[in-house]
Amino acid sequence: MDLGNVIGKSWDEYRKNFKQLFLLTLVFIGIPTVLAFLIFFMFGINYSEQVNIEELKLSAELIAAISLIGIIGAIFYFIYEAGLIKESLKGFAKFDFHRVTHSGKRNFWKFVWFGIVAMFFLCLLFMALIIPGIIFGIYWSLAIFVYFDSNKTVMESLRTSFHMVKGNWWRIFGYTIVLVLIFGLVGVITELLGYLVTEFVAGFINTLFTAPFAILFYKNIYLGLRGKGKDKIIKKKKK
Repeated sequence: MDLGNVIGKSWDEYRKNFKQLFLLTLVFIGIPTVLAFLIFFMFGINYSEQVNIEELKLSAELIAAISLIGIIGAIFYFIYEAGLIKESLKGFAKFDFHRVTHSGKRNFWKFVWFGIVAMFFLCLLFMALIIPGIIFGIYWSLAIFVYFDSNKTVMESLRTSFHMVKGNWWRIFGYTIVLVLIFGLVGVITELLGYLVTEFVAGFINTLFTAPFAILFYKNIYLGLRGKGKDKIIKKKKK
């Protein structure tokens, strides 16, 4: 699938699911953010200004409140991402709030475990040198979809993603650069929008587009290459 088709299909899916995506983002991203605003407000902290942690007097209550909000925010976000990934794999994505929420809850720990293992290896690679981290970040960019689309382990999913991307590395790297540029443009627009509305609204709009669109973008690449990685592994075993 060429870049134009990937972007076109991803945008079509996004546009047709906008209402459900708005509701999902409002609940799973908006609510934790509002709670964070309220916590900062209660402790007299201006969320819109840069806060120097060293100068901030962190009371036990504030530390507990920030920790609690952080945990709640992470749980909500993991459910949000896991649900969207799982539901997006059904061909042309048709998101439903209840189905996405249900899928997110069912696959919560699966998503967390994948994140822990994948981030562990990527962190090691980035600590060694930045370039190996980038190289394998592209090779493993489809692993989460392999993992959610099969009964494979995390390691098997990383391996399958590697074989799927092999031979298409530069193409997917180029696609990723284009996606980063698109998100950069969206970021600039929402940053300017922040001067007209609150930062919360600007940040919400940014997340409303970038988080679901990135999932749809890589999902469509994955579906276009699905079977390729499996075929390569089978051929390798036969040899």
